[in-house]
Amino acid sequence: MSHKGANRAYTRAIAEYVSETRFSDLPAEAVACAKLHLLDAIGIMLGAYRTRHALLQGLIELVTESCTGGRATIVGSGKKVAYPDAVMTNSVMANLLDFSDGHFRGGHINDRLVPVTLAAAERAGASGKDLVTALVLGYEVYIDLASALFGTVEPTSTRSPYFVILGALSGVVPAGKLFGLSTERLAGALGLAASVQLAGAQYVVSGGHEKDLTVGHESRRAILAALIAEKGILGSRDILEGERGVIRVLDAKPQLPTGLGQRCRIVECYYKPYPACRFLHASIEATMNLKKEHDIPTTEIEKVTVRTNASSSRRASYIISSHVHAIFSHPYQVATVLIDGHPSLPVYWQEKARHPQFGWLLQRIEMAVDSKYEAMFQRRSLEQPPWPAEVEVVMKNGKSYRAEVLSPKGDPANPMTPEEVKDKFLNLTKEVLPPAHQTEVLETIDHLEELAEASDLVKLMVAS
Repeated sequence: MSHKGANRAYTRAIAEYVSETRFSDLPAEAVACAKLHLLDAIGIMLGAYRTRHALLQGLIELVTESCTGGRATIVGSGKKVAYPDAVMTNSVMANLLDFSDGHFRGGHINDRLVPVTLAAAERAGASGKDLVTALVLGYEVYIDLASALFGTVEPTSTRSPYFVILGALSGVVPAGKLFGLSTERLAGALGLAASVQLAGAQYVVSGGHEKDLTVGHESRRAILAALIAEKGILGSRDILEGERGVIRVLDAKPQLPTGLGQRCRIVECYYKPYPACRFLHASIEATMNLKKEHDIPTTEIEKVTVRTNASSSRRASYIISSHVHAIFSHPYQVATVLIDGHPSLPVYWQEKARHPQFGWLLQRIEMAVDSKYEAMFQRRSLEQPPWPAEVEVVMKNGKSYRAEVLSPKGDPANPMTPEEVKDKFLNLTKEVLPPAHQTEVLETIDHLEELAEASDLVKLMVAS
């Protein structure tokens, strides 16, 4: 996967890498990973669709009410709408449960890239090989951008979620690849995709639904940029490294060239076993371990302390008024696990709040910044992810229990197996796909590179 143009300007180097790379250049490991990440996204989208959440229902109604002759498929419903509208709706669906994959340098990936790739493959009449190639390239560019832009900048600040620019930029890659854009037009599409961006992260505090729509805007902008660039209307071809480009705006100090394409980095991504912000997974897992080992009676709890890094500790809503609050609240997730023994889909937050012990327990959970975990966060790397945590439960009789998790399930150092990813898909889709239909999806993705028409996979992503 070496790239001879990597010593040129960064924006053009990305465009050249995408233009020049073929399926035959991809390592087998990258192909296998891409198929699993695709399966993961499909399961999450269908799992979100079956919740019938008001946001999804409203969005589907909105994009279909005035559309005639659409050609892109909305996952779950099977309705056909315009490509940008399908991409936006499917991305919101893929992100709603906060169950999507990601990388320690940035945010989520398959909720951004998979909807773009599927819609672009439908439009282009692409093969399974084409789809896999486009998706792998999207991941590699996403991770390269994340490493370059956020090696010295915190990507998940609660002041401004900088990482959301990655979805729009990297989403151009699979769309542009499948549309057959030239190097010049790919570079120009990257410039177009960087034109608008979210400026705040108040949703972490207020629980606002702009969090849910953000990913849709990113993905919609990505495919729009590729579609417009296809017509020869281009943005800045130096959007990354230019005098007023993204690198300078973020005050990033990347090592250029980055080595794009020199190694397979899709294997560095995590999968989520729990539907919550990744920064909460260590406290969720630590609490699950305590509950399993000691069978702690919640009525006898005096106090619970969650120790983590400073960035993670700010995710601590005590007033839960939406599923967004549930996604970003250590106290909510820890209380849920102490009561049920396991986390649940965040859209069921109202059901949890009605539990007679929930409110009482929530107020007994406090956050603390631990210097050890803060030091780990500051030197975060593939070997040391940024989300370690410890949970201590103190009982009314003075007895205490502690559990620490340094690398939660799903990280490369503590991976989910392919079988566990497939089980996640089966559990999420069991209420919308009959067993035979589930098996057909699994087998189609297992042999995706043999599929003549990628649209045949899309047809399977409709609720029965």
